[in-house]
Amino acid sequence: MIHFLISIIGILITIFFVIGTHEYAHFTVARLLGIKVLRFSIGFGKTLLKWYDKKGTEYVIALIPLGGYVKMLDASEGTVSQDELHLAFNTQPYYKKFLVVLAGPLINILCALILYWMIFMIGFTTIKPIIGSVTADSIAANGGLEANQEIIKVDDYHTSTWAGFILRLIAHAGNQDQIKIEVRNSAGTDTHLLDLSHWRLDGLVPDPLTSIGITPYAPTVPLIIGNIAANSPASSGELHLNDKVISINHQPVKNWDELITMITQHPDETVTFTIERQNKIITLPITIGYQRNLFFQKSGYLGVGPKFTWPKELLNEVKYGPIEALPHAWRQLYDFTYFNFLLIGKLVTGKLSLQSLGGPITIFDTAGDALNYGFLSFISFLAFLSISIGVINLLPIPGLDGGHLFIQTIEFILRQPVPEQVTSILYRLGFTLILFILVIALVNDLLRL
Repeated sequence: MIHFLISIIGILITIFFVIGTHEYAHFTVARLLGIKVLRFSIGFGKTLLKWYDKKGTEYVIALIPLGGYVKMLDASEGTVSQDELHLAFNTQPYYKKFLVVLAGPLINILCALILYWMIFMIGFTTIKPIIGSVTADSIAANGGLEANQEIIKVDDYHTSTWAGFILRLIAHAGNQDQIKIEVRNSAGTDTHLLDLSHWRLDGLVPDPLTSIGITPYAPTVPLIIGNIAANSPASSGELHLNDKVISINHQPVKNWDELITMITQHPDETVTFTIERQNKIITLPITIGYQRNLFFQKSGYLGVGPKFTWPKELLNEVKYGPIEALPHAWRQLYDFTYFNFLLIGKLVTGKLSLQSLGGPITIFDTAGDALNYGFLSFISFLAFLSISIGVINLLPIPGLDGGHLFIQTIEFILRQPVPEQVTSILYRLGFTLILFILVIALVNDLLRL
């Protein structure tokens, strides 16, 4: 239940932070530039909550949390009295309209920069990208990669994390080219070229590392219970700290991944644990509890964890002071902004399948999981999502901020408004495209459940 509640909190914070800051930027800049704002809404559809301020602006929280909008006084959308005409959006000079529209995406990107700056100041630990095993006859094996090699450069870019390696790898998706990887081992450094001409990613559940035949190195974690969560099913007393798990329902358990899989597959069931305790083999009936995800699906939950600490030589400790953290935050922002534009380009050109798109279900599920993992994980997710929302809104698609900017720029160049019939057709096409993409993303989400 706590896991579920934390997930809901994560979703709500995500909606109000990412959408709220975006719309509030439109709202604030409009007011600063003397434009009357009629409504500020987070969400679409049925109004759940509304109130008014002293200037008559209506604030709305609506049922469907897939975006938001700021409605400004506009003579092209309704009758405006002569004494308020100077407050209407459509009567403003080009630069004012441009700034109002641009404010939303820019604040998303600025928020991401601030969040990354915070992350680098707080500090975090990453796992070094050391290869655990290489699948025979895979792209990695044919390129000469071997177990226990640490990846230090990709296409001449330094990388110290698996996430960095994956980003550089995805940059090659659909290109049918080669990727240059520099590795380090006990004998020194070496460079390998991997042939990606026949590389294919699973569209629905892309797994870049597995697809080229790499399994990251992970030290063996003893199957010894090192912690038991308070008020969890395991806290009832049958299982003790330092118990070694041997089997479940008489099926041998090889590692913690198998143990977790077996537990999640038996929600609300009593299973037989065979354990070793103080050199004695004991068989115990253990009742597994459950957790519900956002779609109320049950998965088994016991509340036990391993007794294990990662060796320091396999980790990278990252932490900077306020000044030092800024260039690192900027680099992170640049890399992920470039990555978003790159993915959009690959989707448009067909180099990436539309099946790889994630919709609201994926976003909300990830938000909940991120908050359950911890504060740093959650704000990292918020930063990446803020960049994605900012980048997407800059696309020149009518209905998005970028579409408004595109039409405003054409009007500025032509020194006259674009005919209403033309803008009407453009917005219909834009909204149709957006709806089409949303439907595909939602179908992908449902297929992943």
